[in-house]
Amino acid sequence: MEAQTKTKFAGNYFSGIIKYGLLIGLGLSLFILIRLVLNKPITSIMSYWEIICVLFLIYLGVWLYRKGLKEKQISYKESYFVAFGSGIIGSIIYGMFVFVYANYIDSAFQDRCFEIQRAVSTNANLTDQQIESMVKPSSIAASSILIVSLISILSGFIIAFLLMNKKRKLQNKEDIENKNVD
Repeated sequence: MEAQTKTKFAGNYFSGIIKYGLLIGLGLSLFILIRLVLNKPITSIMSYWEIICVLFLIYLGVWLYRKGLKEKQISYKESYFVAFGSGIIGSIIYGMFVFVYANYIDSAFQDRCFEIQRAVSTNANLTDQQIESMVKPSSIAASSILIVSLISILSGFIIAFLLMNKKRKLQNKEDIENKNVD
């Protein structure tokens, strides 16, 4: 019977999740502010540009985490935990920023979201009050948290695959074989 072993993580992934989650959340928030300054304010929770920014920031976070490791070796599991966890932390920070943005920074944001929702054919039967409840700042913030979280879950699989090291995987197999022999 084979002995089961726990996967060893090469670094302190919890501090990496917090650190790079802050990077993702603040990076997305800064991206929104730059768009506002360039007179290209956001019209929806996540456009293609924000999605690309999220993917880039998650990739950058895992890459920086791996680069900071002692041996610069990372397993698939560890890289996925860092990608997923930092994406979740980043989504919460981004959601809080979107709430502040919709309430205080860009007062026309809710009106733009309202017009977009009114133009959607599936919302034709909804009253203006129902659509207004859909585009209130708390609903917009919750939606942004959900969307960025989903993106981090899905992109974490791909980013983890791209950044894992084969050598680390082989080293773990050798460790298992050595424990079985002893």
